[in-house]
Amino acid sequence: MAVKPAVHGGQVHRAARELGVPLSDICDFSASINPLGPPQSVRQALLQSLDDIRFYPDATHAETKHTIANRYGVPEDNVLIANGATEAIDLVLRTLSPSRVWIMEPSFSEYRAAAQRNRLRVASVPLERPDFAPPWDRLVEEAQSGDCVIWNNPHNPSGRHVTRDGFSEPLKALAERGVAVLVDESFVDFLADEAKNTALSEALQPGSRVVVVRSLTKFLAIPGLRFGYAIADRAWVASIDQLRDRWSVGHLAHKAASVGLRDRAFRDDTWNWLRDEQQNVKAVWEPSALYQWQPTWVNFFLMRWANDELSRHLSRTLFNRGILIRLCQDFDGLGPAYWRVAIRSRSENEQLHSTVQEILQDRWPSV
Repeated sequence: MAVKPAVHGGQVHRAARELGVPLSDICDFSASINPLGPPQSVRQALLQSLDDIRFYPDATHAETKHTIANRYGVPEDNVLIANGATEAIDLVLRTLSPSRVWIMEPSFSEYRAAAQRNRLRVASVPLERPDFAPPWDRLVEEAQSGDCVIWNNPHNPSGRHVTRDGFSEPLKALAERGVAVLVDESFVDFLADEAKNTALSEALQPGSRVVVVRSLTKFLAIPGLRFGYAIADRAWVASIDQLRDRWSVGHLAHKAASVGLRDRAFRDDTWNWLRDEQQNVKAVWEPSALYQWQPTWVNFFLMRWANDELSRHLSRTLFNRGILIRLCQDFDGLGPAYWRVAIRSRSENEQLHSTVQEILQDRWPSV
């Protein structure tokens, strides 16, 4: 029996249950997780730390704050630890309680969900096509003091990114209007030239209204543990810490983050793998009348099929073969013809492409 594929990424447990197969039989291109991880250093540290789960985790988050501060050259008082980027976003919005939340679409659905959980008014503004560029002029003109703009860079789901030369002045202009900006940099670790693409400098300015949110879930491949953090004005961080659940991040997640952030070899291996696979994926998904392929700078890419029917048929058939794809039907401004596809190992990437070609030949032999 054909099963409708999941809309949200990473639903491997659901897929395994519905297909009646073990998790190891599922090939997940719907969640953009680093296929090289978790790093061996993290695996070893977790095994060595198992006995410590009989204790409560450190509510001060001292070790991970220290590690993040050293890694990025930021003061520890500016670091907020969270149970994934999603919790960090929720905590920031709850504390700031902005008059209105501006969301650049298409984007991660959790921004709107977090705003709605906190009963905040949402204003949607479309990114400029074809490059998914932020509409800075409109935001600077229309956003008011007390508002909050949410923007992700690198952009999910397109894989595009904007360098500091392209966003530093707009962020400054918004701050001068009293507008807070939450920059979600969950995929910035996949950029080898990270320093040219991060808003950390803007977040660390005295009295800054910029918050940078990051996730280690994807880069270290620890979605089962979850770890995220934010860099923000120290007064904001102190306010958030007073109102939050300090026990939300478990001991093993702390240990994985601290060790993983210090693993330079893993970081270099990831950048080398991704550079090669981006080139390979581009070559494999050569131009076709059936789809459009978008260039990417991170570990996933966006593509658009010729029509919704073709996209849905392919994704359903792939699902029944244990291959998960992220349809973008819930991304405002996209739709079911769009796929966001994770970049995985060479063999898996080629398996996906060859399986798609096989399905196309079975149904449309003339293609």
